[in-house]
Amino acid sequence: MKNVVVTGSASGLGAAIAGRLLQQGARVIGIDRHDAEIAADLSQATGRDEAVEHALSLADGVLDGVVSCAGLGPYDESQAIMSVNYFGAVAILDGLKDALSRGHNPAAVAISSLAAAVKPMVVSECLAACLDDDEAKAREIMKEQDGNPAYITAKRALAQAVRRRATEWGQLGIRLNAVGPGTMQTPMLDRLMSEEKHAAGIRSLPVPLNRVGSADAIAGTVCFLLGPDASYVHGVMLYADGGSQAFLAPDDI
Repeated sequence: MKNVVVTGSASGLGAAIAGRLLQQGARVIGIDRHDAEIAADLSQATGRDEAVEHALSLADGVLDGVVSCAGLGPYDESQAIMSVNYFGAVAILDGLKDALSRGHNPAAVAISSLAAAVKPMVVSECLAACLDDDEAKAREIMKEQDGNPAYITAKRALAQAVRRRATEWGQLGIRLNAVGPGTMQTPMLDRLMSEEKHAAGIRSLPVPLNRVGSADAIAGTVCFLLGPDASYVHGVMLYADGGSQAFLAPDDI
């Protein structure tokens, strides 16, 4: 039985991923603020450390998969977004790396977003602070910013962090990839559609497949990346967005 850690497992996409993995016979160790095997606040360094320590204890120090899915939405406070969506995500990945290296065909997936492709809204100074692992600076830069640029910057930084770790992780035998979901039916989308400043942008977003994605469909993509059929897929950012990124940037490969 595979041991897989899933952050954000209590609701939305994280719950769908955890459910898929359970159906496949995996032992899922869920991490969330509540209603999970491990209750943790990933906006704080102490919460991240405690989550890693608890997960390692439950897994006896050996993991086969990690999915870093916990995240806040663009309607949340900008500094908290940076702390959870980027620094919390990479802390879980890095903290569980050694346990993954001892696993069977280990793989990890970070949940980024289609938002990572919206380059004009990326706050470059904050992006650099993220990649330099300077949380205090990143939070200070975003202090007066709206949640939307914070969300976009954090999700782009996470995708780049995955790419930058590909060589080191690959040499340890661990596959590491990112998934960039587009519009999908989750509680986060419901919240976004309830606020016109976010809803207008979502309604105007081109989706060539002409439909909203489901959490279960994205969960299937994540489980594919964790599984044997993706055994040579490593260091990629896979957009699962109904074709939106291709529409917006057809020459960006």
